[in-house]
Amino acid sequence: MLDENIKENEPVEVKEEAPAVEEQSVVTKTYDQVIEDARKALYKSYMTSRRVSNILMFVVVAAIVGIMFMVINNNQVLKIVGYSLAGVLLVGMILFYVLTRKNFPNKTKDYVALVSKTLNSELFKNQEFDEIASNPEEKLGLDDLIGDSVYQEATGINSRNVVRGTYKKHHFLYSEAALTRPSTRKQQVPPLFVGKYISLPNDLKFDGRFVVVIKNPKEPLDLPNAVSDLAVLEDKDDFMIYGPEGSNYRDVIDNKVISQLKKLQIGGHLLNVNVVFWSGHSAAYISYDDTIMSVPFEKPLDKAGFDQSFKDLLICLNALTEE
Repeated sequence: MLDENIKENEPVEVKEEAPAVEEQSVVTKTYDQVIEDARKALYKSYMTSRRVSNILMFVVVAAIVGIMFMVINNNQVLKIVGYSLAGVLLVGMILFYVLTRKNFPNKTKDYVALVSKTLNSELFKNQEFDEIASNPEEKLGLDDLIGDSVYQEATGINSRNVVRGTYKKHHFLYSEAALTRPSTRKQQVPPLFVGKYISLPNDLKFDGRFVVVIKNPKEPLDLPNAVSDLAVLEDKDDFMIYGPEGSNYRDVIDNKVISQLKKLQIGGHLLNVNVVFWSGHSAAYISYDDTIMSVPFEKPLDKAGFDQSFKDLLICLNALTEE
């Protein structure tokens, strides 16, 4: 039956509705997911490379046994074939080494760079950070840390991820570092410090230096060993302050700074914190265990641990930029 308002045989205009456009949700990976995807790919490449190496080793050993059998045989033809195969095998091994020797190291280098870049993006995302810049090739020198007079007897330094920028308009330097002492094969001496290092200028005016230590009283680690010239001004379980004999640190260091530093909770992955104050210069040594300081490879990144380490850094920077 036709609609009464439409005459028979009259053309009818049909309006086509535009197809609904499906909204595409943009899925953004979290920093730990980005690192985990890269870690899995690198670990898979490592295991594949390892399997290939094992198979090739088996083939090479079998080939060498066969070649030795031919060479020591009295048959002249077999000897010629054996020596020929030995030459081919040697050339093949050299070519394989040349073509693959940088493959996994290059992938590892790229992975480490990605981890540092990704962690930095999360670490320095706070709006108070500005002018953040890093150079993958930059390393800290031993003099950069020894001059703080927190540690002594260090003979070497390893550093990575050196970052410069501003926090609340205060210029700072950040790096992951380790201060090492001489070791031998028979005696492995633990490093003096392994953790994150922060350095920035201050407006303090005084003689000497003060060293604030936040430690684990039951298992102290990475404690300062260059403070023999200083007196203990305060010692309360997990909190210590060294300074010049007879001085009052409260006349120099604002109570707000101390209150901020006391927010740091030793435990879990955070092992120790040393903060040194000089006239015009402050530095913090934040010690962590391998879970935080090692690039994740066999196991996934500990997100909760890294999230807490990011908070620790902000606490230190808030304390050292307190006005």
